[in-house]
Amino acid sequence: MISFLLLSSSFFNFCFYIFAIGFVISLVLEQFVKQTDNEANLFIVQVNRRYCWRQAWVVNLLWFMTNVSLFIVSRNMQTTGDSFWDGAL
Repeated sequence: MISFLLLSSSFFNFCFYIFAIGFVISLVLEQFVKQTDNEANLFIVQVNRRYCWRQAWVVNLLWFMTNVSLFIVSRNMQTTGDSFWDGAL
């Protein structure tokens, strides 16, 4: 269970960066397309910006819930003893 939560947390972290970078790129493109006054291209860039913004929030929320559940699951775990060396010579 913990390995699944760690894997999903890493995946959501990776996805968040993709959507955040996509959002910043679409912001820059939107400013560039506004100067050219092409309505079709402006619509495409605005839809892309809204999609990246919404997905970044959803992925960030899923990442947060995964980390909270990881905290809850691992809170009551006992630490394993040192089975490699018991201290005797």
